Amino acid sequence: MRKFLLLVLLLAAPHGFAEPKLQQDFDPVGPTIKALQSTTSSRTIFYVDEGDESWRPVVFVGGGGTSGRVFALMEFLRTTRENLKLRFISVERNGFGSTGFDSALDYADYTDDVDEVLEHLGVSRFSLFAISGGGPYSAAIAARNARRLESVHLASALTYFAPDSLECVVPADALTFYTHNPMNWFGFPADSPVQRIPGFQDAAFDDAARTFNMSGQVGAPDALYHELQLYCLNQQLPDLSAVSAPVFLYYGDADETTPPSVHVDRWLQAYANVEVKTRLYPGEGHDVQYRHFDQILVDMAGWADRAVVCDRRGKTRLVKEKKVQQLLSKGGSLGICAWRD
Repeated sequence: MRKFLLLVLLLAAPHGFAEPKLQQDFDPVGPTIKALQSTTSSRTIFYVDEGDESWRPVVFVGGGGTSGRVFALMEFLRTTRENLKLRFISVERNGFGSTGFDSALDYADYTDDVDEVLEHLGVSRFSLFAISGGGPYSAAIAARNARRLESVHLASALTYFAPDSLECVVPADALTFYTHNPMNWFGFPADSPVQRIPGFQDAAFDDAARTFNMSGQVGAPDALYHELQLYCLNQQLPDLSAVSAPVFLYYGDADETTPPSVHVDRWLQAYANVEVKTRLYPGEGHDVQYRHFDQILVDMAGWADRAVVCDRRGKTRLVKEKKVQQLLSKGGSLGICAWRD
């Protein structure tokens, strides 16, 4: 009889007698898009606000032709972001994702939207982080809010395009190559380090589809063309001389999209009155904003004298900058160890 009961128990619990451990709370499936009806215009402003209200606020401006939910691509380091107590706020741009398109709007109007969201959230001081095509928008925000800035972080950030650049002369209809086929817009090379991040490339494709279709755009190129024209028509950065916060630049010296030989000097001239720290990564391209996002987070959190390094034993460490070259020479690498696993 005992043998029979034991057999029944084993059949009822094929994985052993220990109960499986179940979670208590939901896991996040990505940032939530929130809506705010503007009090100064007829626009509905869409934004994300990720992190506790008591954490250090960071205004994030995504790359060219992205939706407000593109912040999902930065959440592969969510654990580190939360450990560093960084709160990210991002406002969607004109004509992308859920936001309606108005051909009359420019950088100043976007800054109006950002200011309105910050006021709604009760945020007074903040850090500013822009990647790629978010660069010019960040400059407008910084010029308007110079005394409110804790720090400025620009990764592979555009300043503006030369008038004869392909982006400036391409007709709107030609941009349907991207807007009708979003995978053409947000694809990364097979050898890009972001391919190591599980699901990253699919998430990028999803954002491109959302950007050009979410609110009934049906792949219309108007908003993308308008944004590219803003990059071309504004041939100088705004006056940033009132900014007193430290500025950080992150570029790969093999970046052909926003080459540092062009854009770093422009940022240095614009932010000539403050300390600017440039992190230039040899041999790297236009994915530095993701590949070194761990370092960007550390800098935002006030640890700019430290570097994120994976040592030769496969342990992620935060070390004094003077020790970095020594660790690299002994088989270490920059960034968390997941980048080389």
